[in-house]
Amino acid sequence: MSADKVQIEERNNVGVKLTAGEEADAAAAVIEESYPDAVIERYPAYLSIEVPNLVSFEIQRIAEQLGRPYDAPTFLVIMSSFNGRISVEDDRITISSELG
Repeated sequence: MSADKVQIEERNNVGVKLTAGEEADAAAAVIEESYPDAVIERYPAYLSIEVPNLVSFEIQRIAEQLGRPYDAPTFLVIMSSFNGRISVEDDRITISSELG
């Protein structure tokens, strides 16, 4: 009997899962504009956003999309998980596949 071979594919995608709602919709709209290769999947309870290599959520652009003030800590509340290396700043949240 031979063992089945499993092919492992290297992927450099990064992404987030956001709790569904107006804030997630606003973030997804900004990402759709900024990253044409983003894959956004909508489910009843959450949104999944996946982008090759790097994604940066610009807080001011999300605020403009919402039409009201918005900040990074509030964004982190709706971010239930992420895949990649995260950097949190006052004006943006960046997730990268870079190890360094």
